[in-house]
Amino acid sequence: MTRKLFYEDVYMKEFDAKVIEINGNQVVLDQTCFYPQGGGQVGDTGEINGIKVVNTIKEGDKVIHILEREPNFKVGDIVHGKIDWERRYKIMRLHSAAHIVYYVMQAIFGPDCKVASPGIVDDKKDRNDYLIEEIDTEKLKAVEEKANQIIAKNYEIERAREPDNPDIWYWKIEIFPKMHCLGTHVKNTSEIGQIRVDKGKKPGKGKQRIEVSLLDTT
Repeated sequence: MTRKLFYEDVYMKEFDAKVIEINGNQVVLDQTCFYPQGGGQVGDTGEINGIKVVNTIKEGDKVIHILEREPNFKVGDIVHGKIDWERRYKIMRLHSAAHIVYYVMQAIFGPDCKVASPGIVDDKKDRNDYLIEEIDTEKLKAVEEKANQIIAKNYEIERAREPDNPDIWYWKIEIFPKMHCLGTHVKNTSEIGQIRVDKGKKPGKGKQRIEVSLLDTT
């Protein structure tokens, strides 16, 4: 079992840990702040003892770090991990922005405008497919404007475990209901900055893809 430091401190960038398993270029540590791919969020990248981590995945209670090559350290060694913080922070900002956009989409397009399936968020954009036939461009522009207004109001973002089920985490700001989410998020909407909301490639009949990006991200 891997202790998941990213739940204890989402802003943790570096850590020390003991190697408990090595399988080729896949490494398991006794604790990590590398977030593994899941819940629509991509896995973290970074380095362990100077060796690049190209992806992070999970397998049961274990977090598996995929290195660019087999490591020169061994099971039992203490190693130093460091995530690509610039990348992770963009993901955190976008993930929080995507939740805000979801609630605004429902307010403007109606309560039946729900997400069809878990989307994907990386450091470039968040992509979610909504159950809606067509997208009115004026309404979508209104979604972007309203979301940016909410972001600018500096709402505190609550991210915590459900009291009756500690395996379930939720995301919440005071003007919206809580949303179950295991991903990483910023602590305040002010950290998100301005966003852009666009219509993406149509994913199929009865669905529309909505993409959220950060205006300060190239």
